[in-house]
Amino acid sequence: MTILVTGAAGSLARIVTEMLAPQDEIVGADVRPLPPGRPFEGEFYCVRYTQRRMAEVFRRHKPEVVVHLGRIRGTESLSTSYRYNQNVLGTRNLFDLALKHGAKRVVVLSTFHVYGAHQHNHVGLTEDAPLRASQIFPQLADAVELDHTATSYLWRYRRVETLVLRPANIVGPSLNNMISRLLRARAVPRLLGYDPMLQFLHERDCARAICLAVNSKRWGVYNVAGEGAVPWSKAIKLADAVPMPIPHFLAYPMVGSLAALRLIFPKHLMDYFRYPTVISDDLFREDFGYRPQYDSVETLASVTSNRAHVLDTR
Repeated sequence: MTILVTGAAGSLARIVTEMLAPQDEIVGADVRPLPPGRPFEGEFYCVRYTQRRMAEVFRRHKPEVVVHLGRIRGTESLSTSYRYNQNVLGTRNLFDLALKHGAKRVVVLSTFHVYGAHQHNHVGLTEDAPLRASQIFPQLADAVELDHTATSYLWRYRRVETLVLRPANIVGPSLNNMISRLLRARAVPRLLGYDPMLQFLHERDCARAICLAVNSKRWGVYNVAGEGAVPWSKAIKLADAVPMPIPHFLAYPMVGSLAALRLIFPKHLMDYFRYPTVISDDLFREDFGYRPQYDSVETLASVTSNRAHVLDTR
């Protein structure tokens, strides 16, 4: 079958397409060009998801499955309006085109961040927990709205099987996302007096989960996590880094200044290193027979196995 993968210039999409390519025809699309020297397992288009050219891609290839990995993260140095246009309006356009051109299935990669970090979060948030991130962090409004867009199409248009995945922190040797970059640092900040439990999902386990979703007939919203949760202080040590304790009253202004220089994660993500946001993926494991191949120790150790060289910007 023909599968359209958005966000195809990223490292996670590279792993996904390599897994799918032996049995499927792959078409890639991304707002970014492919990194220099990177081959693609099919035909690739550099196009914004809101552009009319996106309709040409659907008309030409008639994909049976759309795998939307193209969410632009808030950690990238792009304007809020651009992120909203691509994440929200772009996602709506992709769904409209999938409906118009007869796609049978859409898989959307969301994020566990939509639940929000809050001191009253219980451990083991399930898929029906409220999405409070935009109430706490306006900077995450586009991520929450993307998730809402996908779930609204899921219920309104049942002729297209829609599946929304909300993964925990995805890390690995080839990813250059915020959490992987942070763990590759020699000294990693930790808030004094706080040591929340965090979950980490190896890039290849995440890719396997996406492939399971592509080849299934199930639909719905599913959390995806790795094996177990670890305190942030232990995660730092497992990544072969040194914890750098920072007093709480200094952390927020310091992170705000460093984030403006793109030297650290944005200030609105600080609370995810302060309060636990631990999700339950029991439903995904039961419905898909999913089991992570990497435990927390292996996952965190893999992040720094490629410290000197990372394949691309995602």
